[in-house]
Amino acid sequence: MPDTEPPPFRSARQMQLLLMVGALNLVAIPIDLLVLGRHLALALTLRLAVVTPFVLCGLALCRFSRSSRLQVLASATTIVVLALVSASLGQFADEPVASRYMMATLFLIFGAALSVALPWRTTKWMTAIATLAFAVIVSTGLSYPPRLANLDLVLFCATAAASALYLRHRKDQQLAREIDLRRIDSTHARELRKANHSLSLLSYTDPLTGVFNRRYLDGFIDKIAATIAPYAGYGVLMVDVDRFKLLNDLSGHLYGDECLRRIATTLQRGLRSSEDFVIRYGGEEFAVMLPDADLGETLAVAERLRAMVAEQRIPHPGLGPEGTLSVSIGAYSTISDDVIEALRRADLALYGAKQAGRDRVAA
Repeated sequence: MPDTEPPPFRSARQMQLLLMVGALNLVAIPIDLLVLGRHLALALTLRLAVVTPFVLCGLALCRFSRSSRLQVLASATTIVVLALVSASLGQFADEPVASRYMMATLFLIFGAALSVALPWRTTKWMTAIATLAFAVIVSTGLSYPPRLANLDLVLFCATAAASALYLRHRKDQQLAREIDLRRIDSTHARELRKANHSLSLLSYTDPLTGVFNRRYLDGFIDKIAATIAPYAGYGVLMVDVDRFKLLNDLSGHLYGDECLRRIATTLQRGLRSSEDFVIRYGGEEFAVMLPDADLGETLAVAERLRAMVAEQRIPHPGLGPEGTLSVSIGAYSTISDDVIEALRRADLALYGAKQAGRDRVAA
């Protein structure tokens, strides 16, 4: 039987099975009292001194032992013992009561083989041993020499047991297939979520620089009220690569693209946390969003980013042998949810930085 439950649940399941077997054993005592008469003492001895100790030992194993194999063995053995006791007591009763004991034993063997929560291998051995013992008891009548009677009942028991095992095996196979299908479905769903996430990232990512694109910014604008904490404010930076057109004209677009990639990577490294993000706003221009940043913190981040780009010392062939790339940054901070206006203000500040000589921050 497929079993994916953790050990505590398996132990609890075996304890429930043993308690059910113990309850069946005790419930049968009043019936013994009514129908067995002078053999009642034997019935009480078998039920209380044989079956009940097996039940208690099994419960103790489930409670104190971590071996699931021992727990399963205890449950299977207890079921076999109960079947033997029931079949044996039937030999001391008069008809038609004796037949009732035999049928009760048959139902016990059939039901245990079909539905008891035991592994398939254990179920086969349990059913085979119980059926063989039932056949010996019923055919011999527990007498010597054996009378070899009730062979039709033995054949019926063997047929019922085989049918129960067949149905149980079919049920276990179906359950195993369902578990496999659920596992496959779960794997496919997980892979689909990952693929959708990757596609979503691709749709929001600039293919050249790897930072977010304008589409992501549009989505951010749509949900700004939920993203920015009320009255906490946020900072906006507009970053522009100085004299980038000259660089492209002199060195070609391939070199220009490589410079943009290096600058985008540098800007990402200079962010405060994963909540900040960089957007390629267009061409050589980037926007940086800084949630929960006042003007002082916005300016501090802007200056750090400018300095980090300068430290890269990316050669600019249009500025002489020692000339390197630089960026100008416009900074703006606000508590308004009008991101478009904030970007416009930051862009005006960027224009001021350009007019003041480039490679600087302006607010």
